[in-house]
Amino acid sequence: MGMRITSLQPQANNPERTSVFVDGRFLMGVSTLIVLKMGLRINQVLSPAQVQQLEQEEALQKAVDRGMNFLSFRPRSREEVRRYLRRKETPAELIDTVLERLDQLDLINDESFASFWIESRERFRPKGAQAIKSELKMKGVKKEVIDEVVSDDQDEELALRAGRKKAQSLLRQPDMDHNTFRTRLGPFLQRRGFSYEVTKHAVQHLWDELQGEAGDDDDGDDLFDE
Repeated sequence: MGMRITSLQPQANNPERTSVFVDGRFLMGVSTLIVLKMGLRINQVLSPAQVQQLEQEEALQKAVDRGMNFLSFRPRSREEVRRYLRRKETPAELIDTVLERLDQLDLINDESFASFWIESRERFRPKGAQAIKSELKMKGVKKEVIDEVVSDDQDEELALRAGRKKAQSLLRQPDMDHNTFRTRLGPFLQRRGFSYEVTKHAVQHLWDELQGEAGDDDDGDDLFDE
């Protein structure tokens, strides 16, 4: 025996949702998109299978909405969205379908996410290519995508930007000499993922730039080890 739809009412606090009433009593609230997709209408008799489909469609739509909300703050990798949905106790059988829906809407794209991550790092907290590769790997981005979008071509410029504020702070300290400057700034840059060679050049450049000195002949090969 089926249930007869007696009313379909847009919800006052959210017109994008519809309250479904059957046989004069409230059944459930669903996305208005589902009402349109399933062609629900007053006096329609719903079979148990259709009620189950309605519940499944609503659960899926809620999970998609949850994913879209998560993505509204900033781009995310596909794996980040998957982990988030798991944390929110989304039914496991729905997660792949949610990701497919978000794919269709072009809301998750690991190449675009990796480019966003690199640009954000360059702007707000410059790091070397190896550190960025490690971060993207932790975000679940595949190695082939990382290798395609991450390059160390800009590492020297980024190292200068990453180290300039620290260098200025060091040089404000009394009796700061060249040797101490290098032993303090070098490890700082290496922790940011810059190579030994890039770090060495950046440290010397910043010393010369901020001190107006030509530097000395000591290349300090053992000064960056922590």
